[in-house]
Amino acid sequence: MGRPPLHDDAKLKQDMVDCLWQLGYDAPISAVVQSTGAKAASLYARFGSKKGMLLAALDVYAEDHLADLHGLLNSMPPGPERIRAVLEKALDCFDDPLHRGCFLVNGVLEANAGEPEFAKRLQKHMADIRTEFSWALAETPGLSGFFSIEGAAWFLQAQIWGLKIMARLNPQRELGQRLVEQAMYALFGPDAVKGGPEDSAVSAEGGGPAGTG
Repeated sequence: MGRPPLHDDAKLKQDMVDCLWQLGYDAPISAVVQSTGAKAASLYARFGSKKGMLLAALDVYAEDHLADLHGLLNSMPPGPERIRAVLEKALDCFDDPLHRGCFLVNGVLEANAGEPEFAKRLQKHMADIRTEFSWALAETPGLSGFFSIEGAAWFLQAQIWGLKIMARLNPQRELGQRLVEQAMYALFGPDAVKGGPEDSAVSAEGGGPAGTG
């Protein structure tokens, strides 16, 4: 009694995400059992292995993330402000009291060549996200001629990765916002920067331009 039924698949997978997101991909199976309330034998029967649990958690997080991104992009008209909204959405990680960053990005950092299936799945999910970026950027007027659409999508993803990695270090949100302005400057020029181009220069300590340390 008291254990959630294993057939409640959505809740089970979300509990697995929450556990692995907080403790890392190397979390012991005992932690997954405690978080989900399911017996270890039931989890192995459902997912086959610890790797199967990781892949299931990764997939459900990625699918939810992609749906949220698609909804955000489709809720706004084409323009630089739509791209700004994507960058600023990444700043939500700065408000997480647990400083977990992003489950997908954490997977890139934690899952190395020892698990090629895991790496392949991560690559697919990241490519799906860039596909969303690409069509949105293709519709956006004012994109710097320095970028191809593909190059801009990679650049945008890299900026978001950086913000989400930084969020694990518990920086001030103001720093993240200024880095958003740097990305907007690079993609669309000074007119896209809130408050003027001077807002795109900052260091972690406030003592010099970004990128000097």
